[in-house]
Amino acid sequence: MQTVTLPEAQRRLTELVRDLAIQGDLVITDADKPVAKLSFLSSRPSLKDLQPKSVGAILRPYPSANDDFLGEMLDARP
Repeated sequence: MQTVTLPEAQRRLTELVRDLAIQGDLVITDADKPVAKLSFLSSRPSLKDLQPKSVGAILRPYPSANDDFLGEMLDARP
């Protein structure tokens, strides 16, 4: 984890943000105390892009106790 002072972070913010994917988390200190942490956000697929594995939810008018719709959506993630 990289650590920089607040004044240095202000001067090099663009460079530091671009390096987050490579360097990992960045801690910003002020008077030798951590005051902020920057982390890289990886892109996550949109819920619109997830495809259900079955059409069971559409075909069954009432959900049964055995249905696992959340599990199906989670399993369908890339």
